[in-house]
Amino acid sequence: MNNRINPGPGIMKIKPYVGGKSGVIGKKSIKLSSNESALGPSSHAKEAFLKSLDSLAIYPDGQQYALKEAISKNNNIDVNQIICGAGSDEILTLIGNAYLVPGDEVIYSEHAFILYKIISLANGAIPIAATEKNLKADVDSMLNLITPKTKIIFIANPNNPTGTYLSTGEIKRLHANIPENILLVIDGAYAEYVINSDYDSGIELVSNYSNVVITRTFSKVHALASLRIGWAYCPNHIIEVLNRIRGPFNVSIPAIMAGEAAMNDNEHVKNSVDHNTKWRDYLYNHYTELGIEVIPSVANFLLLNFKNVENINSNNLEKYLNDKNIYIRNVKDYGLPTHLRITIGSEKDNKTLLEEIHKYVEGNRL
Repeated sequence: MNNRINPGPGIMKIKPYVGGKSGVIGKKSIKLSSNESALGPSSHAKEAFLKSLDSLAIYPDGQQYALKEAISKNNNIDVNQIICGAGSDEILTLIGNAYLVPGDEVIYSEHAFILYKIISLANGAIPIAATEKNLKADVDSMLNLITPKTKIIFIANPNNPTGTYLSTGEIKRLHANIPENILLVIDGAYAEYVINSDYDSGIELVSNYSNVVITRTFSKVHALASLRIGWAYCPNHIIEVLNRIRGPFNVSIPAIMAGEAAMNDNEHVKNSVDHNTKWRDYLYNHYTELGIEVIPSVANFLLLNFKNVENINSNNLEKYLNDKNIYIRNVKDYGLPTHLRITIGSEKDNKTLLEEIHKYVEGNRL
């Protein structure tokens, strides 16, 4: 007789998440596999982190008031409609835990962040991937999948790992055509990097409707990935629900203090975005000149397709780079077996990587 305690329905269907590769500890490497910031954190955030060391013995403010005030001020949103968590992935998970029950359906785009599928299965819900067009989320494809069982639509905007995005008009059309009892969650982890005039993070939709949430992170443009800080802007009734199930002290004092300082350092954010824009365009042009298909990106990474590059296999190229202690992201788990995702790094790292890819591509064409 098997008396083993069994997990909930769907959990054993989950394939554990595997992040981007890192180099060997103590050995110099170039890590461009996890979309981390090229410039690192603000000096003000570093100073705040050091000051927090005097408070390690006490519990943090469970309401994270100082951090929420900084977020509110810099985004012109109601402080009472903000929730903070240990990365935006915690908040996304809380949303799934709060609103999904077995049998519900969750819609997301075909090559979207794998966490959406994990959240669905962990709560016994049915994950449904909507086909994309040219590696971009397709509004009509999502709308056509809606049934009476649909509970949540996750949309990463911009999307990871493709770097593509939906315009303000497309997001509004998606929302306008879903029933009020379906929650639209807009994951804006890379929102700060977008400079296109037809892009909007979704703040206006949250302010005007009861079924939209936007999530953001401090892991990307603010470069505080190791501190695990995220936030969401939600209607009041959703804030009330999420506060009932989140941990009472889910954001640490170092995270609160460094996050507040980072959010208020607008100059550092601008410098990070400017660096990203410059090198994203530079690398796009150079990879294209090598005959590599590059998916146009608005985020801090590029997705390269090696399907039609003569004598080049993406897996072999990845191994070649790993042997050089350069780490990029294989995205076969996202259904993209011929693609590699590469973070926009520092000037030095970008040039080193480009030189090695150029050497490999040209050498294999001989």
